[in-house]
Amino acid sequence: MGILAGLFGGMEPIDLIAQAFSIIGLVIIVLSFQFKKNSTFFFLQGSGSLMFFINFLLIGAWAGAFFNMCNLLRGLLFMKEAKKTWKLAVVEVAYAGCFAFSVVLDHSWQQILLAALPCAALLVMSVFMWRGNPKHIRYCQIFCSSPGWIVHNIFNLSVGGLICECFNMISSVIYLIRRRDDAKQTPN
Repeated sequence: MGILAGLFGGMEPIDLIAQAFSIIGLVIIVLSFQFKKNSTFFFLQGSGSLMFFINFLLIGAWAGAFFNMCNLLRGLLFMKEAKKTWKLAVVEVAYAGCFAFSVVLDHSWQQILLAALPCAALLVMSVFMWRGNPKHIRYCQIFCSSPGWIVHNIFNLSVGGLICECFNMISSVIYLIRRRDDAKQTPN
């Protein structure tokens, strides 16, 4: 209890509400991994992103808020498995537009640089998600997407966001290990 009191003790009520939304987003994202069907997975990922949108909006991390709203859009567009190029183009333009808008709102170079990390990660991850190769998506999650978000979440103090990205990385590693083990057990 001492660690939690130290972490949350000096927060204003609005900050506590923001952290609650990040925890709700974390729970939804974790639950999304329980579903095999891509449409359900993308819907829940988008719903979790909506919670993180509110979290980042309340703590004043504009880029994080805008990017999560685009994650919701990406989830809705990618729910249907048809790989239409226009879907990817819409998502990529939306992320770039959100980055540009956050640069206008954020007046510190620190926030602009922090926004660049998840933006780059989201642009790359969207391509992998659109292509649909689960193995490549997991590698991108481990080495690109989650590290960019972890740095952003640490500096903006999004507790649920930080835990969520750690979970995403661990889940991706477990998936890759299981896939490798399944391949070893399958006879040729």
